[in-house]
Formats: sequence, C-alpha cells, structure tokens
Amino acid sequence: MRIKTKWNKRAKPQSIEDIAKAVGFISWQIATNSLLELENNGYENSTQTQRLQIVREFLIFLLQVADRLVYKQLDTEQRQRFITTLAIHVADTLTDNYTDIGNLEDSSVFINLLNQRAEDYSELSFNNGEAGFDFLRYFGEQIAIIMQNDHFVSQQIVDIEGPDAIEKLHKGIDGLFA
Repeated sequence: MRIKTKWNKRAKPQSIEDIAKAVGFISWQIATNSLLELENNGYENSTQTQRLQIVREFLIFLLQVADRLVYKQLDTEQRQRFITTLAIHVADTLTDNYTDIGNLEDSSVFINLLNQRAEDYSELSFNNGEAGFDFLRYFGEQIAIIMQNDHFVSQQIVDIEGPDAIEKLHKGIDGLFA
C-alpha cells in the first residue's frame, strides 16, 4: 500500500487543519486496506454495515495513535485543533460511507464512540511511538466483538494489523509535518 506522505514542493505552508485532513485521508486508506487484509486472511464479514464498523474501529484506533504521535510536536492548542479537525474529517467521511449503503448513522454516533474509546485508551500504554500490548489488545478485542467474538482476529490485530497500521500512520505523520 502506497501512502502519499509529502506535500508538493511548490505548495504553500500547510496549516494544522490541512495536515489533520491529510492525516484523515491517510487514516481512511490504512483502515480500508486493513479491512481488506483481514478479509484476505480469511476473516469474513457478513454485511457492508459490519465492514464499516470494522473501519470505524480502525479509525478510532488511528485517531488515538495520531494523538500520541503529535503530542510532543504540537502545543496544547495546536494539538486540540489537530485532533478536532481530524475527528470531524474522519467522522464526515465515515458518515458519507454509511449513507452510501443506506444506513443513516450521523457523525455524532462516531464522535460519541470516539470519546468513549478515548477514555479507555487513555489508560493504556503507548510510549516512544509504540503501542503497548494492552493498547493493541484492547483494539483487537473491539474488532473481535464486531466479528461476533472471533478471538483469532484479536490475535491478528495484536500481532500484525495494529502494528502495521501504526507504522504506516507514523510514516505519514512524519512526512506531513516535515
């Protein structure tokens, strides 16, 4: 999977909001590619709604990761603007996709779940750009719940999909802030 991580050399300096929207686009790419990887590894989904629920959980996870990755780069006000813009951008994209399949879930559902998960993730370890086992395990458990408690998928998330998603997002954020 290729991710564009650099701005055009002739482009004007980018605002925090522009960077957040680009990170949102990268997050969407990572989440949808991760869903495809799960399916390619035999973890089938029964409906389009279930597929979007998995993408939604990936996006929530990636938002938590993004927040931790920019923590030292941005001051409190910049970080708040970054995360707010990122969350709204991702929520709107997800809402559009839910609408495309006939589900009228609005962005407030995503934002409410994001806030709930943010509380849970806040107690889990993430140091020096790497998620702790508890951070990845929690994410894996959320995916397993969506997939009717398929605990094998949780292990796939902890061992492969979660770390891979973090690595791709880290690369994207580093490139966009360079």
